[in-house]
Formats: sequence, structure tokens, C-alpha cells
Amino acid sequence: MPLKSHTSLSTVQLTMLVLAVLVVLFLWALFIWQNSSTRTEALHSQISENRNLALIVSESLKQMTVRGKVMGRLLHGSLVSRSKDESDFLTLLAEDPVFNRVSIYDESGHLLYASHKESARTDLQSWLTEAKTHFAHSGLAPLLPNRLADPAFMPGEPAWRLPFLVPMGDEDSLQPNLLVLIELDIGYLASLMQNVELGSGFIQILDSAGNEWMRASESGIVIGGPTLPKISRPQEGRVITSDASVKLPEGRYQYVSVSRPVNGFTVAVAQPFNEILSPLALGQTKQLAANTLMTALVVGIVIWLIQGLKKQQQVLEALRTSEQSNRKLIERLETENARSNRAATIDHLSGLLNRRQFLDEAETSMLDQRRARRLSSMLFIDLDRFKSINDSLGHHVGDMLLQAVAGRIQRMLAPGDIAARFGGDEFVVLLLGDRTEAGIEQWASALNDHLSAPYMLEGTELNTSPSIGIAISPRDGQSVDQLTRCADAAMYSAKKAGRGQYRFFDQSLNVTDVEEFHLEQAFTESLRNRDFLLHYQPQVCLETMEVIGYEALVRWQHPSFGLLYPDKFIPLSEKTGFVVKLGMEVLRLACVQISEWQQMLGVSKPIAVNVSPIQLSQPDFCANVLTMLSDMGLNPDLLELEITETAMLESRAVETLHRLKQAGIRLSLDDFGTGYAGFAHLEAVPVDKLKIDRSLINRISNSHDDSPIVSSTIILARRMAIQVVAEGVETHDQLVHLKVAGCHIAQGYFLGRPMPAEKILDFERAFTEKENVV
Repeated sequence: MPLKSHTSLSTVQLTMLVLAVLVVLFLWALFIWQNSSTRTEALHSQISENRNLALIVSESLKQMTVRGKVMGRLLHGSLVSRSKDESDFLTLLAEDPVFNRVSIYDESGHLLYASHKESARTDLQSWLTEAKTHFAHSGLAPLLPNRLADPAFMPGEPAWRLPFLVPMGDEDSLQPNLLVLIELDIGYLASLMQNVELGSGFIQILDSAGNEWMRASESGIVIGGPTLPKISRPQEGRVITSDASVKLPEGRYQYVSVSRPVNGFTVAVAQPFNEILSPLALGQTKQLAANTLMTALVVGIVIWLIQGLKKQQQVLEALRTSEQSNRKLIERLETENARSNRAATIDHLSGLLNRRQFLDEAETSMLDQRRARRLSSMLFIDLDRFKSINDSLGHHVGDMLLQAVAGRIQRMLAPGDIAARFGGDEFVVLLLGDRTEAGIEQWASALNDHLSAPYMLEGTELNTSPSIGIAISPRDGQSVDQLTRCADAAMYSAKKAGRGQYRFFDQSLNVTDVEEFHLEQAFTESLRNRDFLLHYQPQVCLETMEVIGYEALVRWQHPSFGLLYPDKFIPLSEKTGFVVKLGMEVLRLACVQISEWQQMLGVSKPIAVNVSPIQLSQPDFCANVLTMLSDMGLNPDLLELEITETAMLESRAVETLHRLKQAGIRLSLDDFGTGYAGFAHLEAVPVDKLKIDRSLINRISNSHDDSPIVSSTIILARRMAIQVVAEGVETHDQLVHLKVAGCHIAQGYFLGRPMPAEKILDFERAFTEKENVV
């Protein structure tokens, strides 16, 4: 016997050593694979970001060439009059921050007109052959000419103006009769890229031969820098992208380019590999340390286990000795546990099953009924006038009545039937067995008569009646939840028909109406119990990447349905008129939060609150808001009210908005771009902010061609001195595009989800640390 134990011990030891070696090998193989995979994913992710950046810049240049062509046509027309039209054009040119100067040449390249004659090129002979070949091949599209053919070209010197040759001629002609030279201000173009995060990387603008016209980084124009080898550029196609890895003396670079052969230019983004992969170094170091620690831990555990095996036999002997006593203890615990489980499944007042136990047992019972091809029937019972009895005679009598009703239900049940009290005066019965629909109706009628009989409680005769809803499986539902909802809807129908009624469920009954009925009944009590609360979504300034405010979003902590979001109860509150009281409660909660922040931190950030047009139409709304701010000692500019386009149709609402604006409260127009409102309507309402709807922001991530819609909205809003807020920002690409386009503020899941007030300090701390790292 000892020999056998020793052999078994040696086998276990060998097995443990083999397993330890396999675990260690697996850990290091996984470490190597993860490092390689993470490096590849980081490079691919950066390629995607740089490609999107190059697409955005190239699209912007394309839009500028289109604008240049329009300005060329305008200038061509002004040459005819040579009067006030030319003066107006020069004024327009001076106000444009993009276009630096304009010159016109005939088809032979001789100068006809120049906005700046002292520095204009006298002819275009060096570019004329290239231009004619390009126009014959690509049509009358603007062309970025060859950099080396520029008479002003000096090796090592940057070009401070980006020239585009714009042909002017008939659409059917392949050669122009006039050439307009539009020169863009490179300094202005470079300033647009200051918000782009490239580290020591840079952006290039190249001609069709791959010669560099401009190089810019996040710090501005770059003079000199690493020399990248020329890469062949496509001569045909609309938009062509390419990715490459370039090895230079300074190190390896990731090189992404977007070419537009029809306009003769390429936008390229270069970024060093070491900057792309540097964020991974810390994680790899930590993983290496973790692997080393895990290896040491595995070795230590194996040694400890081998030593522990020697004492295993002694422990087993001790366990056998105590096995009998433990078995008796387990039996005693099982008995006590069964008694406790029984107590947890019974409603202490009625003696029937509670809600949770009923749902568990009903699910199993209904499954057995379906297997036996038998009907199951759910009866939802609600006592009529129970609340008045409970309020007038006291809770003691009410409890006795519930016990009496439960006793009568219990006595009518057949073997296998299940009954439960769901809460309050609501009872549920599940009829099982082999019953027909006629038998179910006969039982429900008998139950109705039985429960409607007088009750004698402490010498007082009470009369009540039930409202009963009946649902049958499988006709009305397959699950317990479906059957309960249908029976509840049928009970609601019976209660509306009068007292002491029972009704079967049919498809004409709307279960949603029942839910709305329960929510409507609970509005007033929930408002009294302070069941409404606010979550806050951060709003981030895109220039400083700091949290500058929050939007308050209301939630309803319903005692039965749990946490409800606004789409569940706001439409109902507007339909019933409850939105007025609810809106004032939301404003109160927001003002209380602002006051708490001031007391805790000494400063506070503005909170934006949505208001309904129904609220704005109330005569006393403005006075109530100002009184609330005054009572709490709050500065009005810490509160921002978000309105919808519908408010512009109500004259009283518009008048209220003007009064609120005069008092110092900020106003913003929500969901702009989804309805009828345009910039012309904004003159009627003194809004401070314009919130672009998430449906327009979503398009940015789908296609770069949709971005001019958002960009144009931002430009027009800026000219009207209105701040722009982008809603629903969910990706990094969207954030980069909005920063380049000049958007002021953004909010969305990418920046921060709505959160309770107690999580805001932790969020801001983590957000600040994240931005500092980036």
C-alpha cells in the first residue's frame, strides 16, 4: 500500500511539472502574439485616421478650387466693364482669407490682368505645355501645376502661395481661351491644421509629379525636414488612396496619400512609426513584468503543491473521521434551508405565494400544460373600492379584508392550480388541469360571485367586488409575462366596464394603454415622493478640450417598472398636461445641483435643461424660473434652456423667451437640421447656441462627401455670432472633422455618457488625465 501511494505521488508530481511548463510556454507565446497583434492594429488604426485626414484636406482643397473657378468667372466678367465691378471684386478678394491674389492670361500664356501687378507672373510659358496636356486629358478642371517649373522656385525655400490654373472657356471645348491663376494663402491653409494631432508628423501637398508645394505640421509651415522618396502618382481616376512604409535616416515613416488626378494634386500624411507605437511601450513593459511575475508564481505554486501532496494523506484521514458528523450537520442545515425557502416564497399577509415564487412555478406549470396540449388560464384580480375602505376604516381592516379574499380564493382552487398576491389588492390565479374555455368562464363567474359576497370583519359588514381579467394560453400568449400582461389589460377593460365584472382578453385591447394608464396614475405620487432624478451629459469645448457644461436628462425611478427613460413618459406627460409640473421639478433639480457644486467646489458649470413649448406658453413660467434662481442665489447665466423648433410658432412662447434672455438666461435651439427651421427663423428667437442634430453628425462617419453640410452650417452660425454644439459625437473621425470645421462644442458617447451627479467629479478627473496624456 505505501508503494502504491508513492507511485501515485510521483505521477502527480510529473503531471504538475508538465502542466507548469505548458502554462509558462502558453503565457510567453500569448505575450509575443499580443505584442505583434497590438502593433499591427495600432498601425492599421493610424493609417485609417491619416487617410481620413488626407481625404478631408483634399476635399477642402477641391472645394476651394471650385470657389476659385467661380471667382475666376466673376473676374472675367469684370474685365469687360473695367469699372465698379472690378473694384467690388477686389474688395471681395481682400476679404477672403483663402485667396491671396488672382491673375488672368490669354491662351498663349500672356498676362492680361493681375490683382497685384507688381508681383504677378508676366507669362505662364513654363506651365503652358503641362496645362494644355492636362486640360485635353481631364477637361476644364482646375490644375495645381508642376512645382519645379515655377519661375519663382528656389530649392529649400517654401512656397508661400499655392497656385491653381483655372481654365475659362466653352464647356464643349477641350482647350480654354483664358487662363486664371488663383493663388491660395498657404499660411491660412496651414493654420487650419493646427487642431490636428500629428506629433512630429506632417501633411504635404504635392503636384502630379510628386514635387512638394507645401509641408505643414500642427505647429504651422515646416521648412526642411526629412526628404521622402518620390512615389509614382496616378494619372487617372477621381480619388485614389495609397499607403506605404518609408524608411529614412530619421527612422521609418508611415506614408498615406490621397490623389486627385483630375486636379493634379496629392495630399499626403507622414508620421513616424516610433510615435505611433510609443503609447504601446508602457503596456508592453507592464505585460512583460506581469508575465515574469506569472512565471515565478507558477513555479512557486508547483513547488508548494508538491510539498503539500505529502500531507494529503493525513488530511484525508482526518476528513474521513469527520465525515459522519458533517453529514448530520448538512442534513440539519438542509432542513433549516427548506424552512427558510418556504418562508421566502409565501406572502406573509395572505398566505398565498408571493410574486417571485408564483412566476417561477407558473413558468414550469405552463410548460407542462403545453406538452400535454392543455389550456392554461391566467386570472388577474383587482378589488373595487379597496383604497376607500383602507383609508376610511384603517389599514388593519384592509389587511383583514385581503386575508379574507385570499382565503376565499384558496378554497376555490382545484389541485394543481396556483394563486398569488402580487401586491396591494392585486391577486393572480393560474388555472391548470384539463379545463375548457367554457369551464374557465364558469369558474371565473363563480369566483366573482364568491368574492362579491359580504364580509363580516370585527362586527362590521363590508361589501366589495372584484374586477377580473382573463387570458388563455396558448391563444393569448406563450410565456407567463405575456399572459400576465394580457390578463392585466383584460382586467383594465373590466374595471372600465363597471364593478363586479370579468372580461376575456382579445386583440382589440392595447397593452400599451394599460402601461400608460399605470404611469399616468403614478405621476402625482412620484412627483410627491421625489422619484424623478437627473443624469448629466458633459459638453466639451473643442478648442481647449475641457468640459464647460452639462445637459440635464430626466429619469424616472419608478417603484414598479424600475428606471424609465424620457421616451417612456415625456410624450404621455405632454399629452396629459403633467409636463408643466414635471418641467418645474427638472428645473428645480438642476438649480439644486448648481447650488451644491458652488458650495462644494466654489465654482459651478452651466446646466442645460430641455423645456417644452407647453411650458413656455404658461403665463407664469418666466416669473417662476426667475423666482427659483433668486431664492437659491444663482447667477442666471448658469442656467441654459433648450427649446425646439415648435416654440417658434407660439407668440406667447417667443415673448417668454425674450424675457428670459433679457434676464440673463442662456437659450439654445435643439435638434437643428431635422425640421423646417432655417437661419432665417433664428432672427425671431434670441438663441445663443445652435445644436446640430445627431442625424447630420452620423453622416460624417459614413462618408466624407456629407461633411460640407455640417461645415456650411458651422460657417453660417459663426457669422451670426451663434455658438454651434454638435450632438451625438460617437467616433474620433467625427471629432477631428468638427474641430477642423470650427465647431465650438461637442457632446456624445465618445466624449462622455449621461451619468448621475455623484460620478461627475471622477469623470472630470479621468477626462482631464486622458487629455493630458493625449
